[in-house]
Amino acid sequence: MPGFVGHTIGNSIVLVGTTAVMASQGWSLADIAAVDAGIVVANFVLSPDLDLFNSRSMDDWGWMRIFWWPYAKMVKHRDAMHTPLLGTLVRWLYMAVVLSIVIVPIAIILRRMNFSMTFKGDAEDIVWYLGYVADLLLGATLADTMHYALDLVTTRLKRLVPRRYRERYARYAQNHYDRDHRLARARGFIPEGEQR
Repeated sequence: MPGFVGHTIGNSIVLVGTTAVMASQGWSLADIAAVDAGIVVANFVLSPDLDLFNSRSMDDWGWMRIFWWPYAKMVKHRDAMHTPLLGTLVRWLYMAVVLSIVIVPIAIILRRMNFSMTFKGDAEDIVWYLGYVADLLLGATLADTMHYALDLVTTRLKRLVPRRYRERYARYAQNHYDRDHRLARARGFIPEGEQR
């Protein structure tokens, strides 16, 4: 697997390429921004690696990663939820459910305080905004496709390397990981009891 940095580099290429293609085809600035936002969110916030509870994507959620614990328990790494379109839709719907669990009680409290917000648009406005949601999902699907392709390619490449060299590299990487975290803990960056 290419890791967080590899996926970020791959999705940066997708971001620049998609922006250039859309600009050359005459897409509006708002549509380009929505697709680009989808790519960024899919890479940094709603990554396919959220099914690994110890991944960098999960660490970036901080204490809020507890919301993703049920998802990580239900989904196995690199199963159907890791694929571009299905996995993208499931993660975004899961996020919408989590947000609604948080927002609905706040809306009920505000309504009891006689504060209400209503949408004053018509059906045409709803279709207009759904177009931006579709742009977001398009960008997220592009980012997840790059993520999936990089996972497939690097897995195939790793299988070309003999097992003894892969095991030697795994020990080397673990030693560096342990050393870096010992140094960070000694300097006070990571509290003593916390594992990262």
